[in-house]
Order: sequence, then C-alpha cells, then structure tokens
Amino acid sequence: MKLKNKFLIAALAIMFAAVSCTDEDSFNNEVFYELENGGFVRFVEAFNPLIGTTDPGAFVYDAEIEDANGNLSGYNLYVVSAGDTFLLHSFTDLSGPVSINITAQNVAAAIGGSTADFQFGQTLRFIGEAIRNDGVVFDNKPLSADFEDGEFVGSTQQQLYTAGYRNALAFNLIIACPTAPDASTYAGNYTVVSTTGSWFPVGTTATVVAGPGSNQITMQDVTLNAASGASGTGDWIVTLNSDQTITYTSPDSYVHGVYGPISMRPNGTPNFTFECSDHRIVMRYSPTVAAGTFTARVTTWEKN
Repeated sequence: MKLKNKFLIAALAIMFAAVSCTDEDSFNNEVFYELENGGFVRFVEAFNPLIGTTDPGAFVYDAEIEDANGNLSGYNLYVVSAGDTFLLHSFTDLSGPVSINITAQNVAAAIGGSTADFQFGQTLRFIGEAIRNDGVVFDNKPLSADFEDGEFVGSTQQQLYTAGYRNALAFNLIIACPTAPDASTYAGNYTVVSTTGSWFPVGTTATVVAGPGSNQITMQDVTLNAASGASGTGDWIVTLNSDQTITYTSPDSYVHGVYGPISMRPNGTPNFTFECSDHRIVMRYSPTVAAGTFTARVTTWEKN
C-alpha cells in the first residue's frame, strides 16, 4: 500500500512540473499571449467629449493620455473624415502622460481642409493604434474570436469602450462652447438662420422666455410654414443640459392639411445649444403623423 502511494505522489509531482513549466514560448497560441499583455492608451482624466472654444476655427483640445500597461513604444492617432483616415500624430515617448494635442490647425492640415470649415456642433472622430514594445499593434477594432475555427479579428475587448476605461483608441469630440449654457441669458427674440425642408424656413421668428424649469426655456408662438402643407402655432419647451445638448417637446397644435395632427419628434440625433455663439439652438426632428414619418430635418435658431 505504501508503495502505491509513493508511486501516485511521484506521478502527480511529474504532472505538476510539466504544467508549471508551460510559458508563452511552449504555449503555442500567439493570440492568447498577445491579448494577455495587450497595449492600451487611455485618457488620464475622465474623458470630456466637448472641445470648449469661442472660435471653432481656433479650437485646442489638450487632454493628457497615458500608456495604461507600461509596455508601449508608440501610439498613432488618426482623424477620420469623409470615410477616410488621416494620420494626425505619432507618439514615440509614452514614459509619462503626454498631451494629445488636437487643434483646429493640425486637424485641418491632416485632412487637407481649412480651419474655416469647422463649426459649433460638429463631431470629429478619432481612432488610434497602440504599438507594443515588441512591435505588435493593438487597434480600435473590437475582438471577435472564433475558437472553433481559430479565427481572431481585432484586438480590443468590448469592455474597453465603457466610460470608465477612458479609451483613447476610439473617441469622438464635439466642437462646443467653453461653459455650460445658462438659461437665464436666453430670453429674447430668435430667428431661424438655417434649415432643411419647408417647415420652419429661414426668417421664422419666436420669442424665448425663461422657464418653466430652472434649466429650461420656452420658445413661444412658433408657427409652421403654410407652404409645408401644415399649419399651427405653439410653444416649444427646451431643456438646456450641462453638456450643451438639448431636449425638447413640441406643441400638439400643429395640423397637416392631408394627414391630420403632426408633431415634431426628436429623431435620435444630438440637438445642441451654444450660448457663446448667439445663443444658437440646433434642433433635429422628424415630422410625424399617424400615417408615418416625413424626412428628418434640422433647424438652427439664433438670438437677435
């Protein structure tokens, strides 16, 4: 009996030694090894998606980024414009936090545009590549792993896209004012300065008063253009959010001559206000009737 026990103990010891000696050299699966020691660049502080400026053609975004795992030799930052990708920066020293240094001037130069083309409310898209010190590149593409077929695409876990990770491999920035809107400054007369469609043509006017809430304004007597086939006058309640987005409710007094009651519903795309730029209010909406929805439109108001 003692002999059998000694034999069993010896066998287990050999098995343990064989397993414990396994490392990335003998564990022949490069995918697992690369992911375990992946490269990742993140923002040092909580990510702020707003570029605060009073002049869209002279914006500066200088948030700091860092090598999260301390194993990078480089980081490439690209700006995406009209479906194409353009190199903005190549960082080679990530031994400590560095400014991401995004400006109107260097973005315009990268995409071959002009700083005069930038405007409030514009979204700029950026993607990055983290280059590990052995040359392996980690990008913004989410990992898709098929373990049965051995096919692996991308190098970034989906969880890295959550807010807490401050992901600098894929992010968007919005050109906005430097401070949050103050509803108390919005009272006055407003005029439509640009629009799509015929619902509220350029020159349409409204009077804005504060309230009903502390961060709300009321656009009074907003009249539909008769040429649109609809009519009616009503008040819009607009909520001004600290991130310079807005939400709104349109009146229920609008009526289409053919389809009956019509409402101007938010269509899921962002709506903004920019106090530093003539108290600009940008509304995107989908005119909706019982029979369906008309083409989405956007209307921009400014304080006179």
